[in-house]
Amino acid sequence: MTPALLRAWEKRYGVVEPARSEGGQRLYSDDDVQRLSLLHRVVEEGRNISQVASLSLADLQDLVEEDQMERVGPPAPQPLGSVSVLGILEGARRAVGEMDPIQLERILTRGAMAISVPTLIDDVLIPLLDGIGISWEKGKLGPAQEHLASVVIRRFLEWLLNTVDVGEGAPILIAATPAREHHELGALLSAVSAASEGWKAIYLGPDLPAGEIASAARRLGAQVAAISLVDPALSESFVAEIMALREALPPSVRLVVGGPAPILSALRLRVRDTEFLAALPELRENLRREVGRF
Repeated sequence: MTPALLRAWEKRYGVVEPARSEGGQRLYSDDDVQRLSLLHRVVEEGRNISQVASLSLADLQDLVEEDQMERVGPPAPQPLGSVSVLGILEGARRAVGEMDPIQLERILTRGAMAISVPTLIDDVLIPLLDGIGISWEKGKLGPAQEHLASVVIRRFLEWLLNTVDVGEGAPILIAATPAREHHELGALLSAVSAASEGWKAIYLGPDLPAGEIASAARRLGAQVAAISLVDPALSESFVAEIMALREALPPSVRLVVGGPAPILSALRLRVRDTEFLAALPELRENLRREVGRF
């Protein structure tokens, strides 16, 4: 079971109530493990988790034995773990084209339960967003389709961020976009990426002045401030905002800026004491190396 699936079942259906270590990590008993294993098996046979979440261990075991004895009729639905990345991506693209928000959210949630967060981001969400942008520029998608897809993806990312569990004492990363930058999905993806690497990621939202971001970093005790830049028309504004942010942040807070290569190239020449990362895998690798220091 992926962590996202486990957290979703715990939060939505209360399937188990694990204890906590002194550091805040979940501790599962043998009964918890057995219950989760049985639930996973009966759901793989096609039952909805909401139908079986409250059943006792004995009842779940009976269902498993029934399934073993009744291997006739149509094949069972495809297990979550065998869902292909390409299948998730193609299904999401169809849902965007058909303006079906419920199906899009269902497909993305199923993907979160079947594959790791980095794989979901790199191989599903980024290609999906890139494809939406290209189709919109070519007139193949209308503004309503693009906006609807963005709303669903933003809501899904916020949900995903809340399902990633980190223990107490984890280092803190804040994510935001600077003043006038309203494209927020890059910042949300950065926050989810950080959470997947063991950081306590706090998403502040879009269009924030440098002073507000710096104030939040101080109040929250953040070790890293991750800023996403997207709109090339704001390149000059970005220079001023990032310079002001670096000046306002405590020297101990790392400032990490991500965005398209042309924007980052212009900033590198004029902004000091700032890290520029062009891709989310770079950010994750960077944070993975650093998490053990805190």
